[in-house]
Amino acid sequence: MEINITHADKNDAPIIAELGKQTFMETFSDTNSAEDMEKYLSENFNIPHIESEISTKDSSFFIAYCDGAPAAYMKLNVRDAQTEKQSSDSLEIQRIYVLKAYKGKHIGSALMRRAEEEAQTQGLGRLWLGVWEHNEDAKKFYAHLGFSQFSAHTFVLGTDAQTDFLLQKYL
Repeated sequence: MEINITHADKNDAPIIAELGKQTFMETFSDTNSAEDMEKYLSENFNIPHIESEISTKDSSFFIAYCDGAPAAYMKLNVRDAQTEKQSSDSLEIQRIYVLKAYKGKHIGSALMRRAEEEAQTQGLGRLWLGVWEHNEDAKKFYAHLGFSQFSAHTFVLGTDAQTDFLLQKYL
């Protein structure tokens, strides 16, 4: 299996929107109401919204293709694009989602290596991200990669206020 990670541009917005909807549904639909899921998906994974995010200064999207098929994506933020104020040497991994059919094939690890490369290229020494407190698989994955919790914040999914743990890793 060949994994190819590409830097996305506005032309890739439909691919990212579809990956976003599908991966978010696969990951969270069993533990959230249909109404909250629909509200979140319609607001965050429509093509104009994704195009706007791609155009945001200091944000970058990457798509992972597995044998030529879109399998995952990642959104990175630096400086003022970060969702929370962090130190100037920080890179936020705002989103990293892998389709269920491709989990266990090391695509998430490949994306995380790409995030580290992006940070190092920009002279940044710290990665950080938020993970839902009940997403045990993701928490184990990040711990395996050397991330540790430094804080928490509220993440609103539809109308439901949830807790995300904030994790960091120094490079």
